[in-house]
Amino acid sequence: NVARVPRQSGSAIKPLTYLAAMERGMTAGTLVMDVAQEFPDGANPPYRPKNYDDKEYGPISVRTALACSRNIPAVATLQQIGLPALLEMARRLGIQSLNRPDYGLSLTLGGGEVTLLELTAAYAALANGGRRVTPRTILYIEDQEGRVILPRAKPEMPQVVDARRAYIITHILADDKARQPSFGTNNPMKLSFPAAAKTGTTNDYRDSWTEGYTPQLVTGVWVGNNDNKPMQQ
Repeated sequence: NVARVPRQSGSAIKPLTYLAAMERGMTAGTLVMDVAQEFPDGANPPYRPKNYDDKEYGPISVRTALACSRNIPAVATLQQIGLPALLEMARRLGIQSLNRPDYGLSLTLGGGEVTLLELTAAYAALANGGRRVTPRTILYIEDQEGRVILPRAKPEMPQVVDARRAYIITHILADDKARQPSFGTNNPMKLSFPAAAKTGTTNDYRDSWTEGYTPQLVTGVWVGNNDNKPMQQ
């Protein structure tokens, strides 16, 4: 059941990196550098992330970097704020599966494994103005006589992220003009109503994700092979 089995999320986790960065002073207009960079850790060869199209945009805003899913600025941003900031943000949004001790900067590109249910619930917090909702499969149970076996429960919705920052991330993910350099005009994510969306693809096309939401509905989609074989692009 891939909805509950951890898989690499690709770039679908990038909004959490920028959300953590905004708590530390970044804005949608902050300039970041989309140019080739090395990130040494002192023990291994320097990490050299590349963008999915092998191109570089130069100095761009956070809005463009996230909307166009640029890899290099995301890695540089995570280096600036630190790995603990992203991990803490993920846990705050209900993601419990990121619990290994050996993550690196590739975590912002999907280097850690999460479940589809967890990540979709994290996006639900953005759709709910920063209020986390715990997924609930069974709403209530009645028997054939109408007697309540399991009552309805009002879900707890703790405010885990500032509503203003959730709004900014949502505005970026719904900004069709901002994502046009990567996705083109009239792309499949342009709908007849405002909708935020983020894609993610892992190495060798083993996992492909789309997370999207409107004010009424949050949807997470995973495409791939259950035996972890690569897809044909």
